Amino acid sequence: MPLSCLLLRCWPLLLLFANTPLAHAEPLRIGAEDDWWPYTALRNGQVQGMSVDIVKAAFAATTTEIELLPYPYARCMQLALKGELVACFNTAPNAQIAVDYLLPKTALFHDDILLWARSTQATPLNALEQLAGKRVAVTIGYEYGDRFDSNQKLVRVPVRQDRNGFLMLQRQRVDYVVAYRGTATYLFQQYPELAGQFSPVATVHEPQLHLSFSRHAAHSSEALQRFEEGMRLIQDNGRYQQILQDWQHGSADSALPRYTAKSPVATP
Repeated sequence: MPLSCLLLRCWPLLLLFANTPLAHAEPLRIGAEDDWWPYTALRNGQVQGMSVDIVKAAFAATTTEIELLPYPYARCMQLALKGELVACFNTAPNAQIAVDYLLPKTALFHDDILLWARSTQATPLNALEQLAGKRVAVTIGYEYGDRFDSNQKLVRVPVRQDRNGFLMLQRQRVDYVVAYRGTATYLFQQYPELAGQFSPVATVHEPQLHLSFSRHAAHSSEALQRFEEGMRLIQDNGRYQQILQDWQHGSADSALPRYTAKSPVATP
C-alpha cells in the first residue's frame, strides 16, 4: 500500500494519540459509583464490577491512564458536572443529562429497570399510570427513564441503596421498589432473607448505561475520544464480549440481565 494511502487511513488515530497534553497529564480522575453491585461498587477497598472492567479495558486499549474514585452516585455526577472529575459512571441518560454532560455514542452496557412487588401481591401492571398514589422506593440520584421520572402521581420514597428499598417493601412500608434486574438478582443471592419474596410486575425502562464526561474538566473531550476508540477496539478484539460473559448470572427470582454484546452507536 502506498505510504500516502496508509497515512490517509490512519490519520484519525494519529491525531487522537498525538495529543501531548493528555498523554503527559496525570491519570484521568474518573468517578465510579460506590454501591451498585454488580455494575460498580467499592469492595475490599477497591472499585470493582462489570462496568469497572469495561471502563478499564477501554482506556487500557488506548494506553490512557485513569484513576477510579468511588463516590455515591449523586455526588459523583455533581463533581463531574462541576469539572472536578473528568467523568462518572453509570448513567442512564435523559434529556437533562444530555445537556449537562458529554455522552459517548457507545454505551457501557444495557439492562432492564423493573418494578418489583411482593410475590404475594404481584399483579402485573399494564401502564405506569397505575402507580398513581402508590409508594415506590427509589434510589437517590438515579434516573429511571422519562416515563417514570416525569410521573408526578406516584409517591417516591427515597432510599440510599437498592437493598434498603427491598427491605422497605418486605416490611410493607412501600408498595413497590424500582431496581435493575441485575442488581436485584445479586441482592437476592447475597441476602437469603430477600430471596423468593419479590417478583417483577412491569418494565419501567430499558436503558443503556453510559460513562458521562464533564463539559468543564480539562481534557474531557480528548478523554471521551480515547474512550470511544477503546470501546471500538475491545469490541473488535473480543475483550468486551468476554467481560460480559464473565459477569453473566441468574437466579430463580430473575432472568439473566440483557447485557448487550455490542452497544449500538448513534448516528452523529
